Amino acid sequence: MLSLSKILFTAAIIAIVWYGFKFFANKAASRAAQPKAGQDKRAPIAHDMEKCRYCGVYHADGDAHLCEK
Repeated sequence: MLSLSKILFTAAIIAIVWYGFKFFANKAASRAAQPKAGQDKRAPIAHDMEKCRYCGVYHADGDAHLCEK
């Protein structure tokens, strides 16, 4: 026969397993979101672009650009 203690014990085991899975899933997700050891943690830098007056190609401002004039 089902007694109150058996029902509470089963509910406790289900809750422990449920929260255990949630805990390890959150831990794995936070570990995956962290940058790897060799990766650069800085944000990329945006550069202004300028158009070459001869060929029309855009290139980073100040960088050397070679085109056929």
